[in-house]
Amino acid sequence: MGITPMFGDDAIGAQVRLFQKRLEEAAISLLKYLGEELTKYAKDKHNYTDRTGNLTNSIGYAVVRNGEIIDFGGAVQQGEGADNALKVAMKMAETLSDSFSLIIVAGMNYAAYVEARGYNVILPAELKAKTDFPKAMQKLMDKAKRKADELFGNVL
Repeated sequence: MGITPMFGDDAIGAQVRLFQKRLEEAAISLLKYLGEELTKYAKDKHNYTDRTGNLTNSIGYAVVRNGEIIDFGGAVQQGEGADNALKVAMKMAETLSDSFSLIIVAGMNYAAYVEARGYNVILPAELKAKTDFPKAMQKLMDKAKRKADELFGNVL
């Protein structure tokens, strides 16, 4: 006489995979939200005169998974600024490891020059990200741990 399982061989593995998929979806949603917030913040805090609109419109974000862009946003209008933002984000995404990443970018080639002259381009967003990003990720991880404990028990 022994214990007879009342479930199939892959029932536990399927639950773990489902949990992992939901956690990845939550991470992607959080990165998209942070990307939108940070690009909006950078655009609101700029203090340069943007005669063509290209520099401001080149501020965008990319959510990257395993080196590939899975979401790109922030550029309001199509045009040179948005096109350059996407090109720069794609180039940066290629250098990233097998993980999730958020890239905030100013795609115009003169963005660094403008910022070096003392004007805000994406520096305010970078500084905000250094505080907001770790807090948001910790909140997600805490929620994921609580859910994992609820579903699978406290195994640690």
